Amino acid sequence: MRPSVPAARVLQGMIILSCLAPSLGAQARDSASTSPKVTGYLQPRFQSLGDSASFFLRRARFALEGSITPWASYRAQVELRTIGAPATPLTSPLTLSATDLFVRLSHEQWGGTVGQFRVPLSLESLLSSTTLETTERSRIVNVARRDIGVQVDWHIPRLTLQAAIVDGEGPNRANNPDNHMAYFARAVVTPVRGLDVGGAAAGYGDSTIDDAQAMYRTGRWTARAEFIRAHHRAADFNTTGWYVLAAYQLVPRQFQVVGRMEQYDPSDRIGTDRSTGYLVGVQYFIRGDTFKVIADYEIFREQAVQVNNNRGVIQMQVRW
Repeated sequence: MRPSVPAARVLQGMIILSCLAPSLGAQARDSASTSPKVTGYLQPRFQSLGDSASFFLRRARFALEGSITPWASYRAQVELRTIGAPATPLTSPLTLSATDLFVRLSHEQWGGTVGQFRVPLSLESLLSSTTLETTERSRIVNVARRDIGVQVDWHIPRLTLQAAIVDGEGPNRANNPDNHMAYFARAVVTPVRGLDVGGAAAGYGDSTIDDAQAMYRTGRWTARAEFIRAHHRAADFNTTGWYVLAAYQLVPRQFQVVGRMEQYDPSDRIGTDRSTGYLVGVQYFIRGDTFKVIADYEIFREQAVQVNNNRGVIQMQVRW
C-alpha cells in the first residue's frame, strides 16, 4: 500500500498475508532457490474493422518467473504493443507496460498474492488471452482487469473461494488519490465433473459490479456463459452485458470451430445504445496453444443507428 492510504487499511492487507506465514516459514528455510524461467508470447495480427484494415502487433509479452522456496514464487511480466498506445506523438509508438508483478505464497489449500495481479471477478478476464477461443474478449469484459493490492484464496476439490483488496485505480498506478480501496470476492463450485458455476462481486468507491458465470468442458466441447451488471451510484444507472460461447473440436487437438453471441448495454437509462454481436471463428492448432492460428468474424447490430464496425481478424500466436 502507499503512504496516501490510511494506516488501518494497510494493516488490513498485511494481516491477511501474515496469517499464511507461520506455517510456511519452517517448511524450506534451507531450500535452494530455483532458476528463473523466461516465458512469453507473440500475437501478430491482420484486422479488418469496418472499412479499414491493417497489420499490427496486438501483443508481445515477456515474463520472468520462478520459485524462491516451495511455498513462495514470483512473476514479473511486461507487455509491448502497437495498438491502444498514447496518441503522442500522433503516430502511436510501441509502448511498454507492466502486467503481472507479484509474489505468491501457498500452503496446502491456502494461497496469497501481493503485488499487481488479475482481480478475482470475471471468468473471461481471468482466462489468458493465449487460451481464449476468440481473438477478443466480449465487450462487457473487454480486458483482463488488473490492480495492485493483496489477494487470498482457498481451494478444495469442488470449491474455490477468492477475495482481494486493491487500490481500485487499475494497473501501473503510482498512487491512490481518493484513498478508497476496491474489494472483490469470487466463489466457484463444481457440482459435476467438467462443470464450474460461480459468482463474483466487486465494490468500488463509486460503483458495484455483480457477475454470474459458468463453464463446461467435456470431450471435444467447451461452453462458457457470463452475465455482468455494473451499478454506477453517482449517476444512478446500470451497465449490463452477457455472452454465450460454444466451441467444438472437429479434429481433436488440431481444428476447432467457435460461435459466440454477446450483448452490451452501456446505460439502462438510454434506450438506444444497446448492441448485439454474432461471432463465428476457427482455431488451427499447429502445436496446441503454443503455436496456432485463429480467425474469426463478428457482426455487430446496434439498437438504433447502425455503425460500420463489423470486425474480421486473423491472428497467429507463438508461445514459449
